[in-house]
Amino acid sequence: MSPQLNRQRGAATLIVVMVLFFIMSMVAAYTSRNLIFEQRTSANQLRSTQASEAAEAGLQWALGLLNSGRIGASCMPSVNVVDTSFRQRYLFIDGSTGLVTPIPKVAPLPPAAVLPTAGTLEPSCVFNGTTWNCSCPTTGEVVAPTLPSGSAVSPAFRVRFRQHPIAARGQLVRIEVNGCTLYSEACLRFDGAGADNEGRARATAYVTLKGAVTSAPTAALTARTTIAVNPGGPADLSLFNSNPKGSGVTAQAGGAVTPVGLRLQTIPGSPNNASFIDNDASLMFADFAAADRANAMFVATFGMRWTTYRDQPGTVILNCVGNCTAAQVRTAGDQNPGRVIWLNGGLNVDTGGDIGSAAAPLAIVATGNVQFTTNATIYGLVYSQATDWAMAGSGAITGAAMAESAVSGTSTATIAYDADILNLLRYGTGSFVMVPGTWKDF
Repeated sequence: MSPQLNRQRGAATLIVVMVLFFIMSMVAAYTSRNLIFEQRTSANQLRSTQASEAAEAGLQWALGLLNSGRIGASCMPSVNVVDTSFRQRYLFIDGSTGLVTPIPKVAPLPPAAVLPTAGTLEPSCVFNGTTWNCSCPTTGEVVAPTLPSGSAVSPAFRVRFRQHPIAARGQLVRIEVNGCTLYSEACLRFDGAGADNEGRARATAYVTLKGAVTSAPTAALTARTTIAVNPGGPADLSLFNSNPKGSGVTAQAGGAVTPVGLRLQTIPGSPNNASFIDNDASLMFADFAAADRANAMFVATFGMRWTTYRDQPGTVILNCVGNCTAAQVRTAGDQNPGRVIWLNGGLNVDTGGDIGSAAAPLAIVATGNVQFTTNATIYGLVYSQATDWAMAGSGAITGAAMAESAVSGTSTATIAYDADILNLLRYGTGSFVMVPGTWKDF
């Protein structure tokens, strides 16, 4: 065979090898393209997830703070009574109707404000790698929280509140949250379109206030069994229910009411000595087992079992050594406006000064006795779970008092029924809860 033919066979092999290299290069390029696409998809998915989680965190954060006490400018708990609670800062709650109106950025305050044209206050938070830095403004435009340093990913969220579009559902308010992968006005603004190369997500839900009292009493003093205070005289426990628009019932009991030792005052023109109701079958709860009748009264008043009521997010629990003092309850009420006060034990009102007020009454549930050793006034509903509420002292309760069992003791206190205060407890005090089926992430 000639050398020329050998050279030609070598050229064919070279061509085949070059074709194979070309094919391998194409396969490598295609594989690299897929890898880059997957990396970009993963990065986008990561940003989207971070933004979604930030929005959901903001929703739960806002709901949690609605059930908390007073806060400062950075949204952290405050003991300064000049500071407002989160719900006071961002929502106006009509204590007579339960209508909830978001607070606008500018005066006038609700209910005169026109929304949403005025715009509402918008708290914001950003994650600094360890914890959340937040800002809870009280007036004007958005105030940025302390921003993290460095180039690490720092998710953020912003919250606003919106009225329900249907007036008949004015007791509902919508929480809207924008979540982003960094603190950026372009991304966090509710009227913005987001920021380039950053994830953005929204979460919304309706919430409503579950009132501290579901079924308010109609009498100044209500007992599931008997009422016998100062039965031997000559001191008197004063029970007033004299508002012409009220029921006029001064005392109501499932058992006997001993009128001796009681000074009763009802609606003008009605006989005071006939203003009490005793042996009321509706308070006996005879359809329940004896061990469950006290719980039945609690459920009838508050709409849930006592364990659930105690553990709701809007309840402040005081575990006192022996009886709680007036100072402890007064401080708890002052620092936690709109929340229920639960006392694991009794209450000894041992120092002067009002507990609560006509404008900000308290719902107080005590597992023991409530007694007075000094003159002071409690504004609100006082509910005692004591086996026998042994009253003592000469203070006052303005609102109503209820006993899960019997009422006895020696007391010259005054209990004055006030329907307006009970309405405030029903519509303006309690826990905010999410309405089932209203959560959305779009």
